[in-house]
Amino acid sequence: MTAFDLTGKVAVVTGATKGIGLGVARELARHGARLVISSRKADECERTAGELNAEFGDGGVIARGVVCDMDRLEDIERLVEVARRAFDGVDTLVCNAAAMSFVGPAANTPPQVFERLFSTNIHHNFRLCEALRPEIARRGGGSIVLIGSMAGHTPSPTMLAYSVAKAGVAHMALSLADEMASENIRVNCIAPGLVRTNASQPLWRNEQTLKATTDTIPLRRIGEPEDIAGAVVFLVSRAGSYVTGQTILVDGGWARLSPPKSSAAPDFLGAAADALNKR
Repeated sequence: MTAFDLTGKVAVVTGATKGIGLGVARELARHGARLVISSRKADECERTAGELNAEFGDGGVIARGVVCDMDRLEDIERLVEVARRAFDGVDTLVCNAAAMSFVGPAANTPPQVFERLFSTNIHHNFRLCEALRPEIARRGGGSIVLIGSMAGHTPSPTMLAYSVAKAGVAHMALSLADEMASENIRVNCIAPGLVRTNASQPLWRNEQTLKATTDTIPLRRIGEPEDIAGAVVFLVSRAGSYVTGQTILVDGGWARLSPPKSSAAPDFLGAAADALNKR
């Protein structure tokens, strides 16, 4: 058994049928975890659970899918009930699903959009954490990982509400880590930079745009879902057992090592969000 072995552990991963969430689910399964995965679409949940079972199940069921729209508290309650029954317990929660629904000047942010960004990214993730807290504590403790964003640590001229919400996610991880430490539940945040997903295709499919983007990243490449997944495995495994209350930037050095960004700088995070809005 290695420090990264997750055999016998059960993980809940939201937004797990594509992009970062799918990369996280696959890597957790590869290290031995059983999974409850969720997304907004039933067919995608069924397909992804089937693929995970076929690849990692060795003839058995190691993944179950459940529809959950994180905008809806009743969906979150259903997810919790399924997670409780699926594998007789929960050790790990990865809050990956998020709302990112406005790109434009901050002053033009519609009030209802501002409210949705905060309710989904902060309030509803908080409710999910609290609902699964007793289940994780019952197993002797475990780990919660909130997926934040580099946007919460650097200005993004056209994404103020999203950036502030993701900064709140990082602080929520810090606060929950303090509150849950007595139950041996570690809580951390991962803040990805630009990652190669369907949503960010306009930034990496065009050679010129990709170069303009990577020229601003010290490691000179964009991230892959596996980069984020590796950090998640570290945090939820025995290897990360002495880490809590932290936000780990997985962004190629973009937020901390790049020159300060101004409102006149190319807003690649905003471009990625705009691409997502148009899907």
